[in-house]
Amino acid sequence: MAPLPPLATVAELEKWLQVDPGAAPQGAAQLALDVASGLVRGEARCPFTVRDSTASLPVVDGTVTPAGPVLSVQSVTVAGEDLNASQWDLEDGVIALSRSVLDRRPRRAVVKWRHGYATVPADVKGIVLDAVARAIVNPRYLRQESTGQRSLTFATESFTVSLSQLEADKLQRYRPGARFGPMGRISGR
Repeated sequence: MAPLPPLATVAELEKWLQVDPGAAPQGAAQLALDVASGLVRGEARCPFTVRDSTASLPVVDGTVTPAGPVLSVQSVTVAGEDLNASQWDLEDGVIALSRSVLDRRPRRAVVKWRHGYATVPADVKGIVLDAVARAIVNPRYLRQESTGQRSLTFATESFTVSLSQLEADKLQRYRPGARFGPMGRISGR
């Protein structure tokens, strides 16, 4: 399997840093973007790509919940029988089985579906760019620098390409099984 591309580009980083195109150290910026993208994917437990999956999933309260965001469902199979489209319904990433299927009391369903992100969500891209900007702006990992009357103090988070606790908390909503409601992550189906 080929490595996943970074979640942001060097050109986007240069815009983020408000520098001229080509001004960022290309090799260091690319490596930092790769590292930050890996950290974000690991924390979110999400690759932020579109992919196809097949899995045997539990039927709970007449529904099946594949990993999302669900873009489409190719097939649903219960007890070796491929269900037709009238025997299940997809709404908000959850597959509801029809009464005729539920009468068989299925415990599991094999689902083939397409899921993920066609484009990187803006908040995820921002987290990657922020993490890289901290490292690029302070490449010598200085805590404080003074030049004449100007003094600059860096936060301790700027010492490596890393995620702050706030950034890690923001990525929790992308973890598999996280559900969204008006107030953020909710438990449930």
